[in-house]
Amino acid sequence: MSSFQTIVTGIFVALVVIGIGVFALFGGVGGQGGIGTVIVWGTIDQSTMDSVLGEVSSADKSLSDVQYYYHSPATYESDLVNAIAAGTGPDLVFLSQSSMGGLSDKIVPIPYSAVTQSTFMSSFVDEGQLFLTPGGILALPFTIDPLVMYWNRDTFTGVGIAQPPQYWNDLITLAPKITSLSAGSVRKSAVALGTWDNINNGKAVLSALFMQTGDFVTSRNAAGALTTVLGSKPENQSDTPAAGALRFYTDFANPSKTTYSWNRSLPNSYNAFASGDVAVYFGFASEYRSIAERNPNLRFGVAVLPQLMGASSRITSGNIAGLSIARGAQNPAGALAVAQKLTSAAGIAAVSGQTTLPPVRRDVPIDTSASAAGEVFVQSALISRSWNDPNASATNNIFKTMIESVSSGRTDPEQAVFDAAQAMRQLLPNQ
Repeated sequence: MSSFQTIVTGIFVALVVIGIGVFALFGGVGGQGGIGTVIVWGTIDQSTMDSVLGEVSSADKSLSDVQYYYHSPATYESDLVNAIAAGTGPDLVFLSQSSMGGLSDKIVPIPYSAVTQSTFMSSFVDEGQLFLTPGGILALPFTIDPLVMYWNRDTFTGVGIAQPPQYWNDLITLAPKITSLSAGSVRKSAVALGTWDNINNGKAVLSALFMQTGDFVTSRNAAGALTTVLGSKPENQSDTPAAGALRFYTDFANPSKTTYSWNRSLPNSYNAFASGDVAVYFGFASEYRSIAERNPNLRFGVAVLPQLMGASSRITSGNIAGLSIARGAQNPAGALAVAQKLTSAAGIAAVSGQTTLPPVRRDVPIDTSASAAGEVFVQSALISRSWNDPNASATNNIFKTMIESVSSGRTDPEQAVFDAAQAMRQLLPNQ
């Protein structure tokens, strides 16, 4: 044969082999063998997930052989890596945006022939697009936990303020009205911002500020590899937007600013809000129930995270988790079928009902007429965004250093963002 014929024949054979491999992994679902036994690992507590599976399997008997096993978030990644290495891993696993960096090579992407990109994007909230790569879908979205603003109603009305801040600029005027100082010490705080160690969700809050300015920290290139965009400067701007966001965040811990409301000697921000000592706390929707149980006498409300005034779109941070097929799964075809059923409209409705989290699907109706908080959660889920985290532990340290270097006066925000971007590049050798 000519060289051209040889090349064409080789390509054809390769495509046939790939097709056979995809069929072996994902084909045959719904045939005579049915779905079969599917082992699922995740970090949703056992009783909640058992209730979800019980609800969906009552309407779909093909899910009766699904077995779920809870793992602590603290050991989940290491447990999964070790099990897959030993050949004893599950079929289906939970994958969050914070664990993609450590687990992306431990899962099998779902081909677009099984779930088209168009179907995916029209079905799930925007943050779900974190799971899309040129080579397939890393996970089908299962839960979404948006960052919201909790505010103390009594504290606000006590100073004559009727509504929570809608824009970040509102916090600048709000802080001096609520924060109470005594000999330089903060006795009553308007908002928990500015530090790292004693602020819950500091990384999520600063990430939201970054994203609202247009800086999404990381992105994927044409080949699907992660790259760093932190500290990028638009052509028509002289300042780095991320530096302005970092300056705003840290000013609330600067005693020389009128916004001074927080410092590192104060208690944990969650505890301070539950005790009524701070007026505004930025937390996730999943924290609502625990706050109410922690202090039944606390009169608090929930609002969408403040936005940049004049911005064309609204954004908040969100923790999203999806269902992925584990590498080495004993029943990959069954795992795909279960993932599709659990992330269907009926499956997500069951998840939302059992967890009180907003639905991750666009087509799941939720009646929030009797729940003001629930309405905020649903609105926030639709505007939730995040970035692919290459290594959650390492980026936590990068964000901590970035915040503390400015709040301590060691560096200015521009330099802190530059140093953070350099540190991020060390995590992403593909750049």
